[in-house]
Amino acid sequence: MESKKSDKVMQEYGKRVQRCFGCFIPYHLKDMWLGEDVSYFCENCKDETMFHFEDFSKMLDRNKLREVTEQDHHH
Repeated sequence: MESKKSDKVMQEYGKRVQRCFGCFIPYHLKDMWLGEDVSYFCENCKDETMFHFEDFSKMLDRNKLREVTEQDHHH
């Protein structure tokens, strides 16, 4: 059950929009790569040192995400 809740939180988090630091076009986070300096890049602007959303999202403290804290306020 906890895994499904966690998956849903990451799906919502992945829908956040962020501008690419290379071309400034907005993308959903789920389609972006994270740079060393905590900047986000699209597939066209990324380089080999960056982590895709699937990778960096595994390292996040999901309890601190807005999607989780907002759910807690609705109870």
